[in-house]
Amino acid sequence: MSVDACFLFPVGDGHRLWVETRGNPAGEPVLVLHGGPGSGCSPRFSELYDRVRQFLVLPDQRGAGRSEPAGERGANTTAYLIADLEALRLHLGVARWRVTGGSWGATLAIAYAAAHRDAVTDLVLRSVFVPGRRQIERFFQGLRLGPEGGGLDVLATHLDPADGESARQAALAWWRHEMGMAGATAAAAPEGEALDRLVLKYRLQAHYLQSECFLGEAAFFAACTHLAGVPVALIHGREDRVCPPDGAEAVHAALPGSRLMWVQGCGHDPFHPAMLAAWRVALSGLPPPA
Repeated sequence: MSVDACFLFPVGDGHRLWVETRGNPAGEPVLVLHGGPGSGCSPRFSELYDRVRQFLVLPDQRGAGRSEPAGERGANTTAYLIADLEALRLHLGVARWRVTGGSWGATLAIAYAAAHRDAVTDLVLRSVFVPGRRQIERFFQGLRLGPEGGGLDVLATHLDPADGESARQAALAWWRHEMGMAGATAAAAPEGEALDRLVLKYRLQAHYLQSECFLGEAAFFAACTHLAGVPVALIHGREDRVCPPDGAEAVHAALPGSRLMWVQGCGHDPFHPAMLAAWRVALSGLPPPA
């Protein structure tokens, strides 16, 4: 029987996480980590899992999604997010859980598992992001914001919600660039409240990216080496421009015993049919098809 619930979980420093649980409370506990940083969990995420046999825990990270205060950057670093996840596990009475995530969520999953490996049964990760300056600069290459130029730092200076229209235009520029990099189908540009929420999301994301997600490549790859003995499945699209394939190859090499499944003809979209098929194979624990 599937039972869905939601609650606000206080984690200190004025932050409260929006948490949803879905699926079978007696089933396999699965932590679902969203990307961004700052994106929040999508209602579609449960499509990726088996709600009959799994108990899904979907937290919006500090400042993200429906967590409060929205977009708050104070007391908001990767170390805080890791501590929040562990506090949530203990609150729910989960002994060990499968940890899953995509993009930034995959990065956070590795950092969390390295810090609390006894709480993790295995990792299933999609489109892993390497939190280093080189990859961040690659993503923003070619993005311009008027005569001032482009790149993350230029965008970030315009993302203060108090700047009103300037912040909205910067968020739209980032959104259009991201949609193009992801190869997403054309969608109507966000307006009104949706655009104001986008400003908060990208403001928080800039806070993380300007500090290499408070990890950097060296600390991230060091975390990977601490996961020997933990089963790790990596799934990555061959055409991914948001998180390029060479990052997945480097993570696979750094994670002892991990397996890497390439998805042909697929970019960064978690709901692409080929990506969905590969994800479900990885969640089943079966070896990938030859």
